[in-house]
Amino acid sequence: MERTNNPDNTSSTNNEGHPNSIRTYKLRGARITPAQEGAIERLGERFILSRAETDAPIDVREIFPHSKRRVLEIGSGMGEATAAMAEADPDTAIIAIEVHKPGVGSLLWRIEKSGLENVRIVHADVKEFLERGFTDESFDEIRIYFPDPWQKLRHHKRRLLQGEFIPLLATKLITKGLLHIATDWAPYAQWIQAEFEKVSEFVGGKVARPEHRPLTRFEEQGLTKEHEVTDFFYYKS
Repeated sequence: MERTNNPDNTSSTNNEGHPNSIRTYKLRGARITPAQEGAIERLGERFILSRAETDAPIDVREIFPHSKRRVLEIGSGMGEATAAMAEADPDTAIIAIEVHKPGVGSLLWRIEKSGLENVRIVHADVKEFLERGFTDESFDEIRIYFPDPWQKLRHHKRRLLQGEFIPLLATKLITKGLLHIATDWAPYAQWIQAEFEKVSEFVGGKVARPEHRPLTRFEEQGLTKEHEVTDFFYYKS
C-alpha cells in the first residue's frame, strides 16, 4: 500500500463520550497518522502551549509582543483555514484551540510545510481551558468556524454557543473586539441569533462572507449539499 504524507488521511472508530459530562464535541476516536504524529514529535514543544491548573493564565502579548493583532480560533479542526489565514496575514498572531489530537498534528504539519511563525496551539477542550487559560482582554478577535450544530433536539444542550459561554468569550476580547462565527446549518444560525439577542456583551449580526475567510474543503462539501453558510460579526460592546 502506498504511504501518504497527507495529514488529513485519518480513519476513525465510534467512541461515545462519558454520559456524565456535557461535551460540545464528539469523541471521534480518530487514529493519528504517521505524518501527524511526526509533526507533534518535531514541533510540539515549540508550538503547543501548555498550562498546569495551578499556573498563571497565559499572556498572549508575552508570546507575540510585536504582532499587530492577536486572534483566538476555537476549534481549528484539521487546520486548513488556520494555516491559510496565518500565511496570508503574518502580522496577526493566531492561537488555535483544538481538542482532537489528529487536528493538532495536522495543523503542526501545515505550520512546518508553510514555515509559519505566527501560530501557536492549545490542545484542550475550550470550555475547560478558556476561563483560566488566558488573561482577560487578550484578543482582538475570536473565530469560531463551523462548530458542531448538534442537530437533534436532545443534543442542543451540547451546543457551544449558548448560556454563560457567550459572556465568557467577551471577557477575553478587547473592547470592540470581534467575534466571527460561521455555520453551514441554517437552524443553528437561527439559534445563534436568538442566543446573542439575550446578552448585552455583544452587538452585531449576519454579514456577507468576508473575503479573508478561506473556502475550505469542509465548506465546499456543505455547499455541494446545498447547505446555507451564514457568517456573523459580533462586536464586544
